[in-house]
Amino acid sequence: MEVVKTLKPGKNGTKRLVDIYGESLVAVRYRLDRKTNTSYTTVELIIEHKPIPTPAQNTTAYRLHQERQQVAVRIHYAETELQSLARKAGGKWDREKRVWLLRYGDAIRLGLKERIVKN
Repeated sequence: MEVVKTLKPGKNGTKRLVDIYGESLVAVRYRLDRKTNTSYTTVELIIEHKPIPTPAQNTTAYRLHQERQQVAVRIHYAETELQSLARKAGGKWDREKRVWLLRYGDAIRLGLKERIVKN
């Protein structure tokens, strides 16, 4: 299939599609399939717009930073298996506060989100 013509919104041949898609319309393309003698009209649309993250708002770095933050997790004395899993994940027992200290990401992976103690 080959592109025969590409038109910007507002040009002749796009007005009907501008009425349908409005500001979301970026381009209209006319394509030909020579094997089947078929003409296709395709549109390019904007489906989402959001602000560009600034270098200070790097979401991946922020998420990784959050996953490494230490949180307090309540694990009861009789839950020895859970204590063992927390220990294997690098958790430490805080004797004063009587909670396990784990990285947030590890607590989530162990299914302990509901047990995180809010400060």
